[in-house]
Formats: sequence, structure tokens, C-alpha cells
Amino acid sequence: MTQTTAAKVRERADQLPDLLKRQELADYTGISVQTFARWAVEKSGPRMTKLGGAVRYRKADVLAWLEASAA
Repeated sequence: MTQTTAAKVRERADQLPDLLKRQELADYTGISVQTFARWAVEKSGPRMTKLGGAVRYRKADVLAWLEASAA
């Protein structure tokens, strides 16, 4: 993700729920669901959490990942 894209994504952070589904994260970032699924297997990308088998991403983890990606 380019620095400009990351900055635009961070600007809309107040619109995010505290826990995001993978599709919500994909819609928010413009990165495909399949990419996030692959990154989960590779243990890269934003940190994910499983709640009863459902994959979720914490808003704070997503924003921290975006900050680190832009650096």
C-alpha cells in the first residue's frame, strides 16, 4: 500500500467498527478478501482474531498495521 493510500484510509478510521469482518476490511482498504486470507495463513498483514471460529480484525490492530505499512 502506498503512503498516500494509507493516509487516505486512516482518514476514514472513525467510520470503522471496533471489530471488522474480513469483507469490511477489504472494502475499507481496497485490498481483496483473498489477500487478507492469504496473509492470515502467512502470518502477515494486520493481526487477526478468531471469535468462535469467525475471523475478525480489531480496529486498533488495523490502524497500527496501516501506520507500520506507511513507514
